[in-house]
Amino acid sequence: MNFLIIGDVVGRSGRNALQNNLKKIQKKFSIDFTIINGENSAGGYGITGKIYEDIISWGANAVTLGNHAWKKEEIITYMQDNPDHNIIRPLNFTEDSPGQGYKIFTHSNGERILVSQVHGKSFIDLPLSNPFEAIDTKLLSIINDHQIDYSFLEVHAEVTSEKNGIAQNYDGKFTAIYGTHVHIPTMDARVLDKGTCFQTDIGMTGDYNSVIGMKKENAIKRMRSESNIPRLEPAEGEATISGAIICSNKGQKSTIRSIQIGGVLDRNLLS
Repeated sequence: MNFLIIGDVVGRSGRNALQNNLKKIQKKFSIDFTIINGENSAGGYGITGKIYEDIISWGANAVTLGNHAWKKEEIITYMQDNPDHNIIRPLNFTEDSPGQGYKIFTHSNGERILVSQVHGKSFIDLPLSNPFEAIDTKLLSIINDHQIDYSFLEVHAEVTSEKNGIAQNYDGKFTAIYGTHVHIPTMDARVLDKGTCFQTDIGMTGDYNSVIGMKKENAIKRMRSESNIPRLEPAEGEATISGAIICSNKGQKSTIRSIQIGGVLDRNLLS
């Protein structure tokens, strides 16, 4: 099967790129299943029910979140009113958090796909449990006991070492482990020793003529003044869709390929 994973969608620019190109990407690369991080899709902070439904209608099968999961509080009510949603928030949020940290999907071909997410703890001001403990106690038994054919773990984290540590520790346990959150794609997409596909960070889907997707003028002013003013706003230029394509079939070695399509990082993959 061919899986498409897409990094943090930032604002209207990122959404427009998805709407205009996702079907083309899926057709060109014969994609069977698509996972998209949408935690920055609503004005750079959070996601709404309308935007979630748009992303699904454009071709996503699952939408993951992150530290900005609840910045638009309406998404909590949306999930409660629509219990069959395919939104996945970090597994190691506090036990009373709304939503779900994983979901099992059954593809039309009968294959069972686990999509999950944990949040790193380094430099993150959130009440989080240990991601290793969450994986050990909540995910590994599911993979072993529920006839999972393909398993994906997204690590939404600030530092590369934490993402690498989680990936190396669980090499061979998941089809793929990949990082999101820092909005810059790393060039280390590879298959680890025991067969798990890995990339430290798959980057963002947003305007790279920016500071990690935000208007560069405002971001630089904040850095120079060491204040929280002015407010960060998403950049509005043409977005690059950044992510990876993972090919995995039983009895064969999996592969992972980093992709950047459109905008200033375009690699002419659709031409």
